[in-house]
Amino acid sequence: MIYADTSFIGSLYVPDVNTEAALSYMEQEQPRLPFLFLHWPELAKTVFSYPDAESVWERFKSDLTAGAKFSEPEASARRIGERAAGLMRHFCQRWPRLRFLDVMHVAAAVESRSRYFLSFDVNSAQRALAQTQKLKLWPALTPGERREFK
Repeated sequence: MIYADTSFIGSLYVPDVNTEAALSYMEQEQPRLPFLFLHWPELAKTVFSYPDAESVWERFKSDLTAGAKFSEPEASARRIGERAAGLMRHFCQRWPRLRFLDVMHVAAAVESRSRYFLSFDVNSAQRALAQTQKLKLWPALTPGERREFK
């Protein structure tokens, strides 16, 4: 399974520097990405910061309903939360920039038995954390991330 954090999903709907790469990935791989309770508020913030927000939001909801790009798997919020707490306990002192929602996404990916983690978020330790959990990253860690998050 392939898990995408909200930075990847947002790039599919709101044009940014990563949109071309995200669309290309989706076209080549044709994954069906899990969309969980964690994604809703982050995606809403991304979309509603954009000038054409209402039509973008409707397009996203239509894609979600259609089920070709996204699935809405049953996920135990408690299990995700407990795993995230354990990850935070082990990594928050090592990586102070680690944000709780980023840890929740990594925990959700692990709990959903994903093998791949898609994320453009290079401003936190989320991608490095995903790698510690044996998730294959796309795109790969940048040289800066590798140095900072050894």
